[in-house]
Amino acid sequence: MSAHLIIEDGQPWWDSADIWVVPGNDPNGPPGAPIAGTSNYLWGRVHNTGDSASNGVRVDFYWADPSGQIAVGAATQVGSAFADLPPGATQEVLCLVPWVPVIVNGGHECLLAVAHGPGDINPLPDPLPNGFPFQPKQHEQIAQRNVTVVLAARRAQLLTIAVAALPRTTKKVELQIEQGGELPERLLATLGLERWQPAKEARLVAGLARTPHCNGDAPGEQTLALEVPRGQAQAVYLSLRAEALPPRQYALLRVLENQDGKLMGGVTYVVTDLEKEQTQEQAQEPAQERHSPEEQAS
Repeated sequence: MSAHLIIEDGQPWWDSADIWVVPGNDPNGPPGAPIAGTSNYLWGRVHNTGDSASNGVRVDFYWADPSGQIAVGAATQVGSAFADLPPGATQEVLCLVPWVPVIVNGGHECLLAVAHGPGDINPLPDPLPNGFPFQPKQHEQIAQRNVTVVLAARRAQLLTIAVAALPRTTKKVELQIEQGGELPERLLATLGLERWQPAKEARLVAGLARTPHCNGDAPGEQTLALEVPRGQAQAVYLSLRAEALPPRQYALLRVLENQDGKLMGGVTYVVTDLEKEQTQEQAQEPAQERHSPEEQAS
């Protein structure tokens, strides 16, 4: 009899819905995008699908710059959460230390959660040794979250992505833009976008470039080959403009990193138009106020 600890990956793996952020001072508040320079709370969801209990499970939370290799030593540990998991149990756990994000890689930090527990069928080294690559696809107890919410703009905005090479190896990769698709409801809920729908007729104008450019220029390329000298990092600029994005709908864009035809990682952007959403909510407020006395009278 063994325990079997899992923190589920997403599709792709860096879109895990088992890791989420609650910005602000209340860890029980609504989930949402992290806010730099302030307290944010990290939550995780861990499963025990085995036929034996695992008591005293520890879930360690890390943040990392996704532009380089994500390994122990390169990632920063935030804190840990603890849980007792009977066979078949699932539990949400809160990292006991708040996370105060700093802006690196244009604000596109990566979050990781790692579960250690007694009796696990395939335990990880505990503690993880220095240089241990997290590799969520190789380890069921490790999950990664790399989703960014971007506000839509009619004028093009530039988002910066950094691509870094290891100290001893030149890195040759191809970045590729992928548009369309939708996110699972569980993942949307962890972004504070419950019941939002994919925008079927949204128009995203996006492109990649090695240098920043001005509004009105061509948006850039859909694929971009890069050769980054060892030990260095190179900035890439994503130009993004959204049109025809209705309230409560979102558009999806991913920047994928491929090496020798193999997908190595990426960043997911969820593009929303909160300005329209706020306008719609304000327009509904008077109607709600008119209804209120009637409700009281009844």
